[in-house]
Amino acid sequence: MVSDSVSQWARPVIILICAMLLFNLPTLLYKTKLAIRGVLYLLFCNDKKWNKPEDPGKIFGPLLKEGKIQKKTLYLVRHGESTWNDTFNKGSHRSALVFAFGFFPGLIKAALYELYLVLSGKMDSWFYDAPLSYLGLGQVDELGKFLKNQPQTNSKDPQSEVISILRADPSAPPSKIVCSSLRRAISTIAGGFRDRLSRSPQEKILILPSLQEISRNPDTLCITPAHTL
Repeated sequence: MVSDSVSQWARPVIILICAMLLFNLPTLLYKTKLAIRGVLYLLFCNDKKWNKPEDPGKIFGPLLKEGKIQKKTLYLVRHGESTWNDTFNKGSHRSALVFAFGFFPGLIKAALYELYLVLSGKMDSWFYDAPLSYLGLGQVDELGKFLKNQPQTNSKDPQSEVISILRADPSAPPSKIVCSSLRRAISTIAGGFRDRLSRSPQEKILILPSLQEISRNPDTLCITPAHTL
């Protein structure tokens, strides 16, 4: 009786899933391509294998002293937590025990969400070019509030000078915003620097694929087709 009942429910569910996959066949093929590419990248990537380059200071040091080239200062902003981080990394917000107990339930949740994206025909992914997690969105919001709420000051304090540059205060030297083409980086810039961007609508975010992090993980591969950003 139980097996017959299960069979009666299983058949229409399987038919529905097959119908949804056929209806969203372009998405299925696209996600299959991403999955294959991600697995091949994970297995055969050699991006981390290179010979140690020569110290650039030997080349640029004398030129800097002679004033023949310009000197630029880089301020690095870490992106918020991604869905990949949420699934595979402990992070500083939870203990190792909590992460260990929640790992497999979290992995199942991520896999089911990936299945939902396929069945619903959405060109998105939890793993590939991982977007910001809920925690990551909160971190970006906190960054935006921090930059906006810090008082303007003429102090020579190094931290105040950095914040002034990041906010593009009138008294600060000119600066540019650049980020990689990964979604979590773009979202962090757009959300964390929202006050600066709203005050200067003409300012552009310069997206450079060469800034993508180097790793074997498929979350470091950009899901957005080339030349479409």
